[in-house]
Amino acid sequence: MASYSNAAAGVDCSESTLSTETVTGSHVLKIKRYSKTKEVLGVGECIKSSVFTVGGHRWYIEFYPHGYNEEEDDCISFVLFLDHPDDDVTSVKAKFWLTLLDQAGEPVPGYSAAMGLCTFSGAVPSYGCERFIVREELEAAPYLKDDSFSLRCDVTVFKEIRHVTDSTEQPRRALVPVGLIFFLMSLK
Repeated sequence: MASYSNAAAGVDCSESTLSTETVTGSHVLKIKRYSKTKEVLGVGECIKSSVFTVGGHRWYIEFYPHGYNEEEDDCISFVLFLDHPDDDVTSVKAKFWLTLLDQAGEPVPGYSAAMGLCTFSGAVPSYGCERFIVREELEAAPYLKDDSFSLRCDVTVFKEIRHVTDSTEQPRRALVPVGLIFFLMSLK
């Protein structure tokens, strides 16, 4: 542990470093035959993506073409799930972003949702965006081409906060009492 002296205050101090490790990964979900999917599924019904791994955890996305529930039935909803939360892990802290992609795979301005820090667990395995895009907007936009569109999900997992020991010792400075300084100055 590093230490140093604050001569003005006459206090010895020490310092240490904390570091938060994060891991970020992305998954692109391509919805093909969107109109057929929309015909088959109703409000609150979904299709799951393939499982993908970020930060040592398995995830998947649920796609709701008629919304997550009746209140969002005019919207398309997406929900991120922690796949089979491990009993040994009490919780997983993560942030995620959902972004509509154009046909070239580039983000579409204005069609992105950022979810703040979420705590996924066995009790709460999912978080999502129930009103990601109004269905009519998607269907009228050029991003729905050949009856398909793509969504990118970027996940950042907060692994742990580590204490990094700093073993370099700072040289200690000798403190001179203020009274001695004034005494020495008076000898001139």
